Amino acid sequence: MSENRKITFTEKCRKWFKGFGDSAASFLLKIGLTANAVTILGCLGHVGACWLAYKGMFTWAGVLLIVFAVFDFFDGTMSRMVTNGKGTRFGAVLDSTTDRYAEFLIFGGILLYNAAHGQIIWAAVCIAAMMGSSLVPYTRAKGEIYGLDMRLGIMSRLERYIVLVAGLLIGLPLSVNIAMVIIAVFANITAVQRLLHMKKNLD
Repeated sequence: MSENRKITFTEKCRKWFKGFGDSAASFLLKIGLTANAVTILGCLGHVGACWLAYKGMFTWAGVLLIVFAVFDFFDGTMSRMVTNGKGTRFGAVLDSTTDRYAEFLIFGGILLYNAAHGQIIWAAVCIAAMMGSSLVPYTRAKGEIYGLDMRLGIMSRLERYIVLVAGLLIGLPLSVNIAMVIIAVFANITAVQRLLHMKKNLD
């Protein structure tokens, strides 16, 4: 890690909850689950959250997200535990791919709810949030191809989920849509920040 780079909020959380994550990962391995299985289960849980959001049961969708989004914290730890800290290349690809599916599912459920209720502007906000949430990891991946440290920006996946879950738990359409506005704005700003970082450091 570069001495000049600030530690991200995601990295701080992983450090704060490392003990809990290690214990949970060990338990999941003991009952026969693999890291890839936990990754897929976490993504499948978002299907339920999508349906609940579409039906307007936002609080329950938020509860389900809390349960299954935590799986993203366990799978990487599980993989490192069985590979002497290295992880696997396919596991990393599977994890990043299912992360995208998971976000699209929950955002899609909110989008469908708004569309079903004739809220076209709010539905468009959901599309903007989807764009930002996909461009943040895309710009990171492109920069890392050239050896750049791309762990920067004001809204990574963890921050997006915190905002989204907060809006869902309140349980009101307005609170959910405000959360989507925040994500749409700041996720796209993050993508631009990463693009500018590449512009500064690449020929």
